[in-house]
Amino acid sequence: MSAAAALAVRLAEEQPQHLKHGVHLIVVQSADGSLIVGDSHDYAATPDPFSRQHVDELILEEFRAALGIEPPTVLQRWTGTYASAADRQVLIGAPESGVFIAVVTSGAGASTAFAIGEEIVASLLEQRTPS
Repeated sequence: MSAAAALAVRLAEEQPQHLKHGVHLIVVQSADGSLIVGDSHDYAATPDPFSRQHVDELILEEFRAALGIEPPTVLQRWTGTYASAADRQVLIGAPESGVFIAVVTSGAGASTAFAIGEEIVASLLEQRTPS
């Protein structure tokens, strides 16, 4: 977006490694009080299945900066692999009768998947409702 051009320049100057690795801070507290902290995006045809310590440190650096506290001890790490497409945000298809597929292809699946699923189910129920 053209409106974000100044921000892109600033990030390139101040946080080139964060930008290179798609680092953005997400912090979610679970019911037991534990935190899920992330994340980064690395786009590739064959992504590396392993997380990199220096990228994890960049994420924790953002945690410190945003919250002003030290992050708790990391207990577990995981790496997710997601579908990605330059020409669409979501792929919705029906490969055969009675089979439907929806795949978020934009890196925003955790944010949008439930709404997309709700819309698809509503659409399917409308198709089956007798007139």
